Amino acid sequence: FAVVYAEGAVIMGKGDYGSIGEKRYTSILNKIRQSDRVKAVVLRVNSPGGIAISSENIWREVERIKEAGKPVVVSMGDYAASGGYLIAC
Repeated sequence: FAVVYAEGAVIMGKGDYGSIGEKRYTSILNKIRQSDRVKAVVLRVNSPGGIAISSENIWREVERIKEAGKPVVVSMGDYAASGGYLIAC
């Protein structure tokens, strides 16, 4: 299984340490979906939210993982508000 830590504000672009950059996270999730080695995903969300369209794009990648038949389990930290909650859905 893969563990993905989504910590910080959801932002556009690649982002950096302490943020959830849309391009970086959609890329990570896409690789997980395509990997034959990964059978399930744990998504650890600790985010106050952020950019709505970026959150939706990350959410779509999580949905694609589920559509590929891989279970996704979400663990919420201190914050899972707004866009952080959306990607956890």
